[in-house]
Amino acid sequence: MSPKESTVADPEQSLVQAALAGNGRAFSNLVRPHLPVLYRITCRCCGDPELAEDAVQEALVLAYKRLADLRSDCTFRAFVCGIAAKRARTLLRSETRRRLREKKAAAPEALPTPEQNVAAEALADRIRGALAALPAKRQEAAILRLDAGLGYAEIAALLGSSVDSTRVLVHLAVKDLKAKLGGEL
Repeated sequence: MSPKESTVADPEQSLVQAALAGNGRAFSNLVRPHLPVLYRITCRCCGDPELAEDAVQEALVLAYKRLADLRSDCTFRAFVCGIAAKRARTLLRSETRRRLREKKAAAPEALPTPEQNVAAEALADRIRGALAALPAKRQEAAILRLDAGLGYAEIAALLGSSVDSTRVLVHLAVKDLKAKLGGEL
């Protein structure tokens, strides 16, 4: 390692060690110089500025959680950029699937018949009942994700939970709803 590389790596290494010890300010100082490149990478990967912001936020959470996995032969910049690119691609796949579902569920061309309105109201009642039967936190996570369209990071912040935990809550809620409602969803 050249003398220049050692002086660059030392401050970064000390910030990593401090962040691993629980110093949030050290992690903030470690991340701050890389935020513009993280946003550019995620924007380039997913092509959507809002999705890119979500990807950066989720990447930072993951980088903090996985900081102990940072190898000595890898810079923090490379480590966090790799995580950000993967999160952006994952979120883009999810968003693409969501948009396809919405497209398939496009508005009908003709107005519904009275019988269809009654059937729709009956289904809405069943859905409300199935949602009400879910545990409160799972119910809230599902409503925020499915009805409000919030991202997992936003829901996690609202629920005071982790992003991964929020993903599990929504997954379990959808699974429960599908089981209770059968093929009606």
